[in-house]
Amino acid sequence: MRVPDISFYNTFIKNNEIKENKLLKYTNQLSSGKKILQPSDNAVDSAKSLRLGKIIDDISTYNRNMDQVQAVLETAESTLGNIVDVSQEARVHIIQTLNTGVMDAEDAQILKDYFQSIRDYIIKQANVSVGNSRIFGGVNAQIDPFNTQGIYQGQTLETKVPISKGVELNTTFNGIEYLGTIQSGVWNDANADNNVDLTEVSNKIGVVKALDDIIQIIDSGDIYKLHGYFSDMGYNDPNNALVGATESGTLTINYGTYTLNVNYDGDTTSPNPSTLNELVNAINTDPTNQYIEAFVFQDKDGVYRLGLVAKNDASIPITVSDSSGALSKRIGNVSSILETFDKGFNGVAAARSRIGTQMSVIDDLKPQNEFLQTVFSELKSKFEDADYASVISELEKVRTSYEALLASFNQNKDLSLLNFLK
Repeated sequence: MRVPDISFYNTFIKNNEIKENKLLKYTNQLSSGKKILQPSDNAVDSAKSLRLGKIIDDISTYNRNMDQVQAVLETAESTLGNIVDVSQEARVHIIQTLNTGVMDAEDAQILKDYFQSIRDYIIKQANVSVGNSRIFGGVNAQIDPFNTQGIYQGQTLETKVPISKGVELNTTFNGIEYLGTIQSGVWNDANADNNVDLTEVSNKIGVVKALDDIIQIIDSGDIYKLHGYFSDMGYNDPNNALVGATESGTLTINYGTYTLNVNYDGDTTSPNPSTLNELVNAINTDPTNQYIEAFVFQDKDGVYRLGLVAKNDASIPITVSDSSGALSKRIGNVSSILETFDKGFNGVAAARSRIGTQMSVIDDLKPQNEFLQTVFSELKSKFEDADYASVISELEKVRTSYEALLASFNQNKDLSLLNFLK
């Protein structure tokens, strides 16, 4: 082949490849509906499209998380609502019980059975689950967060998922904060830091704690103790050390205008009380005390707690303070049964409101997420999707040009001066 023929052929191959690539490009755009088939088609638009795709994927994840969270929150809110409702009914009966005075055995048994059914129902509600996950157990969602005593055995760490940038909502809850729990049991200073840490005491549903105390008093037959004041925590044995060996202080009990001060310490050789039994005896034998009866109260969980009750007018409140705090670390607050009930009830009601706030957050953000997803999808489409009219026009132009190239090649590939000799 002569050099001019080779040059002509190479030019044809080069242009043929260009035309075929364009034909393929526009054909693929029509079949796929996409303008960018590979990043090299348009590096800038491709990068923008990738960023928008990541944003859209994130919003889709947020929306899926919202559906999950919404189911959990609705269940949690409904559960706490049930507890609030039955607690309100129970409170009415508690007040009636406190105002009744002396009850016969039959009435006492009816009330006991009623309170027992209420406390069992509340514990069952507190162990509610969504799927296989107990929602009030924190990250430990595979076991019941509250045992049959109403004591928390879940985790304080909660699980949360993002529903928008910078916004996370619960999929499980710390039952201590949401079920109105109150310190209970016996303080175990596991880390020896002399502070009552959250994990060193039991945390019991406050409403259940109050109901259990009522049931225990009815069982004992000492109905007058329903008007008493009880420490939150106590001891495994009433003869155990009241405080540490080197600790001491003064327990002050106020009843109206009367004040009783009782010195205590952890030295068993001193005349001051150093056990719960001795503290109760010191209160009852004080020559100035004509107003308050102290007693050792063993609750349903087997814990020995301090009990105080007015000898005469139960309408006058009893208050207690501790000079050094050594004793209060071990017995906690001293409150009436109704105060304990109300504290637990208010804790549940407040938690229900917090969950309602989270539900409002979803209501506010969900339409916003859906709007942003639509906007970003449309914007991404502008970078990616093909303009069919424009692509068809370009395809026809390239096809015509390609056909012309083929015709030109066929007409000129065999040209020779010999063809013009006559």
